[in-house]
Amino acid sequence: MTSRRPALPRRWGVRGRSTGAAVLLILLVVAVAGVVLLEVLGRTVVGSAHDQAVARQTEILRELGVGWDPRTASGNPGETAVRTPHGLGELMLRLGRPGVIVQLQDTEGRVVAASPAAAIESDLSVPVLAPGESFDSVRADGGPSPRTDDFVYVAHGMYIDGVPLTLTVAVPMSLQQGALQTVVLFLLVGGPALAVLGGALMWFLVGRSLAPVRRITEQVRGIGTVRLDERVDVPPSRDEIATLATTMNGMLDRLQAADRAQRRFVADASHELRSPLTTLTTTIDVAASDASGAVWPEVAPVLRSQARRMGRLVEDLLTLAKIDDAGLRLRTADTDLDEVVREEVARLRPASAHELRVHVDPVRIRGDASRLQQVVRNLLSNAERHAVSWIAVAVRAEGTEAVITVDDDGPGIPPQDRERVFERFVRLDDSRTRDTGGSGLGLAISREIVSAHGGTIRATEDPEGRCRLLVRLPREGGAAGV
Repeated sequence: MTSRRPALPRRWGVRGRSTGAAVLLILLVVAVAGVVLLEVLGRTVVGSAHDQAVARQTEILRELGVGWDPRTASGNPGETAVRTPHGLGELMLRLGRPGVIVQLQDTEGRVVAASPAAAIESDLSVPVLAPGESFDSVRADGGPSPRTDDFVYVAHGMYIDGVPLTLTVAVPMSLQQGALQTVVLFLLVGGPALAVLGGALMWFLVGRSLAPVRRITEQVRGIGTVRLDERVDVPPSRDEIATLATTMNGMLDRLQAADRAQRRFVADASHELRSPLTTLTTTIDVAASDASGAVWPEVAPVLRSQARRMGRLVEDLLTLAKIDDAGLRLRTADTDLDEVVREEVARLRPASAHELRVHVDPVRIRGDASRLQQVVRNLLSNAERHAVSWIAVAVRAEGTEAVITVDDDGPGIPPQDRERVFERFVRLDDSRTRDTGGSGLGLAISREIVSAHGGTIRATEDPEGRCRLLVRLPREGGAAGV
């Protein structure tokens, strides 16, 4: 059975995921910081209590007449011995210090005297020490953990009035443990509270940040195919949201341009196809109405002409459809460009009513011969429709480029229209009939083919100011296809 768990984070969205991540991060930081804080604080309070116990022990020993620091003592048993005229109870009253517990143990571990007196019942678990030995509950190997003990103490074995006793000075840890418990409680309560507060702040901030995105989403959702001229609002901030809005507007510009081109293409293609279809239908109806069949020889040329025209138009439309869909796929090979031009001139010459002037130099390039033939054919067909008396074709090499020029003595192309003639279904002479004019696709297809070869094509004029179509193709390393 397919699990649905991965879908849950997606339902949360960016806002929910960001808030969840912020909460988890805060909890993690609080947990790590809490552990470090408790470790440092625990060591600090234990160290402070230990220093207090050592300081009180030093004071007591000096009062008893021991003139050395027990923290550095390393003598043999019997080395530390004091005498006092007081009993042990009175001695404890003299040695008592506020905030600490002082105990004397005999060799069997029993507490024989303590200050305050109530501390005689307190079991500090102090080991019995021989005179001269010292013990530190914090620094002793294997000693109890100072974080869980109720006391931190130091002890020293000595003779008092000839009796071996162990003097212990202990500091209660109740206040320190209370402080640690307060910190733990604060972390347990304050950590989640801080995470909730941080999550709420993150939820608010991300919501504010995503508000322009939601607005852009609503605007784009409201833009349909009939409202492609609308654009989303670009916020004044120069951030990622402004970049997103600008990108969306650029995409809408391209969609609108593509929609316009598609609508124009469909309209123009429908119009172009309607003319030969109408002619074919009318001619067939006229021929069919003649029962004798005598009209068929007269209308046959018309039918063939219109059928060829429709075939060329359909072929051009299919070519453009391939270009728009996946681009041209060229079958490149070493190609003699001069031979391509000669073949197309030879094909045109018998049917042309104009003088053909040809000057072709041997030029070899890497290209698709059949596609290049299509380019030359389109250029010659264009010149044939516009020429008055002659057409001039030339092929030559110029440096790393091969150059094809097709000139005619017809009316030139105005400078403002020299780029527009390569658009689809464009005719500069609108008065020309559909039958004598081309489909308006030849030059558009030629530009796509030349561009796929890495070359350029443009409309210009010869030195005498007559119309010229100029093609430049790289002689080596032509494009393998687009």
